[in-house]
Amino acid sequence: MAAVLCAQLSSLRISAQRAPKPFAAAKSLGSKANGIAAAPRPVLAQKQQQQQQPAALALEVVCADGPRGMKLKTRKSAAKRYKVTGSGKVMVRRAGKQHLNEKQSRKTKRNLGKMVAASETHKNLIRGCLPYANVK
Repeated sequence: MAAVLCAQLSSLRISAQRAPKPFAAAKSLGSKANGIAAAPRPVLAQKQQQQQQPAALALEVVCADGPRGMKLKTRKSAAKRYKVTGSGKVMVRRAGKQHLNEKQSRKTKRNLGKMVAASETHKNLIRGCLPYANVK
């Protein structure tokens, strides 16, 4: 009896003109006692309607690296050494404050601790290391 009902439900076709009405499976078909699970058929009609709709416009995705489609990687050692300001300037530490500072005056050591803007030739190298930092 249950096999006949399942065969009738599977051959049932729903027209695309009317919206399909979802229905609950009968207790005798969905019961665990006979082991038959009745799947609702309106899902098939929804898939057919989606196929009949016109195709959406194709979107073109452009990556930062251009037509190759690969992202550029940031060199993490450079990201730790240089700071880029909001206006696009690159700030670097001054050299000469690591060791052998006994002979330097307080003023010199204090000024060596400040960051300064990088030179133009240094900026060109930093641009390659920090591709997404907007270095100007």
